[in-house]
Amino acid sequence: MAEFTPEKCKQIALARLDIVHQWLEFRKKSQNKLQADYDFVKLHNTSNSHLFKILGKISRGSLHRWYAMLNSTEDYTKLLPQYKYSSVNDYRTVLNDNEIKIFMGLLLHPNRFSIGKAIALTKYKLKEQGQSFIPADITFRRYAKWFKDNNYDKWILARDGEKALSDKVEPYIKRDASLLEVGDILVADGHKLAFQVINPFTGKPCRATLVGFLD
Repeated sequence: MAEFTPEKCKQIALARLDIVHQWLEFRKKSQNKLQADYDFVKLHNTSNSHLFKILGKISRGSLHRWYAMLNSTEDYTKLLPQYKYSSVNDYRTVLNDNEIKIFMGLLLHPNRFSIGKAIALTKYKLKEQGQSFIPADITFRRYAKWFKDNNYDKWILARDGEKALSDKVEPYIKRDASLLEVGDILVADGHKLAFQVINPFTGKPCRATLVGFLD
């Protein structure tokens, strides 16, 4: 069965092929190839072209690497970006660093945005930044699920706070009540009374604390 290639990867590969073609044509007009390379990179990185919106900033090294990868062919598949592998469970995603940063910044916010709301806000911010290609919702959802499954402590701490982390995540001891004898364990809790009494030590009125014990 043929391996599925995400549409975004195809778009990036085709853009890389186009930029290599433009670069080679640009070089033909100059005697100083090295200076031509730097001039071309500068022109691309300061433009507002369709290719810049897809590729972002490039370097001279990138151009030479893509040219070498083509190996005198027109096969754009040689320029397909590789999946990024995360350190936990070798997770694969086509989301770039900026997309992940915005998305996780919203997901791990104390406001506890739902995944759907975080996706909508992320897509809005990416469009505001001028990004033309936006990953599909399912791509964001899969990344959120992977992150929650493999970083549950960070998820709970960021969204629900330290108490929730202590209650839901941190290790705890489960007591076997059948092994206890009378007097082995006393549980105490205090509650400040809603009325005043006379302090037996000072003679002044005060709100006393009633402490109850459970054996």
